[in-house]
Amino acid sequence: MENYLDPKLRDALKVVRSRLPLSNECLACYVFRMLEHGCDGLKWSLTYRDMRAPRATALERKFPLLGGYCDCEVIANVFHPNEPMWKLGESGGIDENNPPVCMTVRRGTIQPCGLWLMRSGIQWGGGVYKNRKAS
Repeated sequence: MENYLDPKLRDALKVVRSRLPLSNECLACYVFRMLEHGCDGLKWSLTYRDMRAPRATALERKFPLLGGYCDCEVIANVFHPNEPMWKLGESGGIDENNPPVCMTVRRGTIQPCGLWLMRSGIQWGGGVYKNRKAS
């Protein structure tokens, strides 16, 4: 079908597709990837929620309680890189310019993949970063 589309429309579709969550991509990896397009409130977090985890209705209420008032603060305060899983940069810290590929999650969750630790707090357990995977 795309062969019949106007080239401008085909290019526009490529842009739209590049800004959608990838299949089984976790929320943290998606928001981290989308921040290159800017931070405008919880736009990327809510896009992910609406498309991949529509039952996670508490996200808008709980992320601000954990310090995530916008997408860049979600990455700074709600999710934290699981440092052993990331490559180190020249400074010795993680190389945010070369992130690893998302380790994927099941559809319908806002839990991060193994590349991230999710801050727990308020009703999620006290404000510490921990791996949220089931044991």
